[in-house]
Amino acid sequence: MDHVFELQGSWKGGLSGEGKIKTEHLTTDVSIPSSMGGSEKGTNPDELLLSSSAACYFMTIGLYLERNQIPFEDVKISSKLTVSSKGRLHVESIHHYPVIYLANDPDETMSERIHAIAHQAEEGCMITRAIKGNVDVYIEPSIKKV
Repeated sequence: MDHVFELQGSWKGGLSGEGKIKTEHLTTDVSIPSSMGGSEKGTNPDELLLSSSAACYFMTIGLYLERNQIPFEDVKISSKLTVSSKGRLHVESIHHYPVIYLANDPDETMSERIHAIAHQAEEGCMITRAIKGNVDVYIEPSIKKV
């Protein structure tokens, strides 16, 4: 079964222009960041790609932890996307820093399992697979007690 997602959008102007996108569950203004010469009156494609990548990753890690019967309390993430101007402007890398919160301190075996699952989740994320070969994605997980 295919899953289809739709978006409607509009753009007015050039570099300092403004736009809007709307999906079933998201409506937001879009623009080019001021650091790239734009108006910064909304989010931008880089933030949207980073958001997609991070959301896909933390959902996937949650599913993988559950499937592997790892009792976790929460997964929090901070992520960073780097745009490079080497050659032409392009997204160079995404770094995810997930923190897996557990009710109890893990032993060494459990800690190793969780780190392995964190890296497997990156490979299982469909957004990562979609950008693979064009964007380097790095995972640096950590584990904390709640």
